[in-house]
Amino acid sequence: MNEVVAVEGAVTASGTGRILPNAAYRATADIGSKLVSVGFFVVMARMLGDSAFGVFTFGLSFAALVTVLAGFGQDAILTREVARDRRRVDRYFVNTIALKLAASLPVLGLAVASLFVLDVSSRTRTVATLLSVAILIELLTTTCFAVFQAYERLGFFPVVIISQRLFTAAVGIAAMLAGAGVEAVAGIYLAGSTLAFVLAMWLLFDRVVRPRLQIDGSTWWPLLRTALPVGVALVFQVTLFRVDAAILQIFEPNSVVGEYGAAYRLFESPLFVSWAVAAAAYPVFSRLADVGELRIVFERSLKLAVAAAMPFTVGAALLATPIVELLYGDEFEPSGRILVLLAPTIALYSFNHVSGVLLLSRNAQRMLAVLYGVMAVENIAANFATIPSYGMTAAAVNTTVTEALLFVGMAAVAMRFTGRVGWVRILAGPLLAAAVAAGLMALVRDSSLALAAVAGLAGYVIVLAGFEWIAFPDDVHAVTKFLGRAEPVA
Repeated sequence: MNEVVAVEGAVTASGTGRILPNAAYRATADIGSKLVSVGFFVVMARMLGDSAFGVFTFGLSFAALVTVLAGFGQDAILTREVARDRRRVDRYFVNTIALKLAASLPVLGLAVASLFVLDVSSRTRTVATLLSVAILIELLTTTCFAVFQAYERLGFFPVVIISQRLFTAAVGIAAMLAGAGVEAVAGIYLAGSTLAFVLAMWLLFDRVVRPRLQIDGSTWWPLLRTALPVGVALVFQVTLFRVDAAILQIFEPNSVVGEYGAAYRLFESPLFVSWAVAAAAYPVFSRLADVGELRIVFERSLKLAVAAAMPFTVGAALLATPIVELLYGDEFEPSGRILVLLAPTIALYSFNHVSGVLLLSRNAQRMLAVLYGVMAVENIAANFATIPSYGMTAAAVNTTVTEALLFVGMAAVAMRFTGRVGWVRILAGPLLAAAVAAGLMALVRDSSLALAAVAGLAGYVIVLAGFEWIAFPDDVHAVTKFLGRAEPVA
């Protein structure tokens, strides 16, 4: 028993103590950016209509698919290796950017050219092209983020991300009010991505480190070979989250794609909690060698991610229709039903994403690629089999089923590296609190959306805090120690 307490105390100092503040910085970036982005997409859907919004949704899905080689795992390898030895930043930074451009530009060119061959409208073609370039630039920006992450300087994330989103939303909304169409909005999105890249580069070189800007082509193949399984896993992950809209576009009109996109935007918004925890935990996972310490940090990271995601899961399941009608209007009423079907994926994704980061930190990228590959094949087959008959309902159900299957696989593989984990420690508090929150929301949701949200959140926080204080006081102490800091950890 004393050995366990000693290990947990060491982890609090060297592991969890760094994860909590850095997760807070990343969460700040994502909360701010998601609030601005949701507002921007809501305004776009209302002002441009479901057809134009469907074109923008397709453009984003197309861009994510055709630029996937620019995010082919290189950043994950950079973060892992630089976290272990910061001198490696000179080797990895500029060569990662050069490799991204060399690998992605030919594919991007061919994909855009194919839009001229296929029966695609000029508006759709223009939007898809502009957004593809924008996403490519964003993927170059993530290389700067990878260095921030390796140095555990996640405080710069919100500076860059929120600045980009505010610029895009403010200028985009002003342009739409002046009568601009979806093509102009896509161009403004591109300008915002460029601004973010410039800002991230300035912060990196001025505030963190000045990597050597010497391209060495001999490092590309070793880097690509190491990153290849990570890239394959990311390709499959992007496929899981984007291919449904692309397949839906084949069988349904733009209006249906727009309705599905409206629900999907709301579903994606709370995923920032998983990204925040994973981004903070990854460099810590990468450094830890002791299995006991790794298990404790992994359990606490999972608990933090799942606990933060669960209120959004319950809220999306019980309050979907009034939320959609409030934000998008009656025209998007079918989107509420889709959001209910997607709701369980919010919590499932939080577990799967943190577990995936654990596998990367253990150099188990091949296992990760296999898991995502199997799930991608299952998802594509299910979508082609069911979307023609059941439309966007099938797409939403397939997403949730695939994420549930992935949960089973991730749990089995993760325990190969951590040993048996404490499932009660991870899940009992969030599940109990979620049940109470669901009951409170169900009681008052017909009278007031705001009251239901406040009551559910308050009940969740009180029950979760009380349970954890009684059952797992060491975990509560780790959180309160961070909240009580007089100064932030940069």
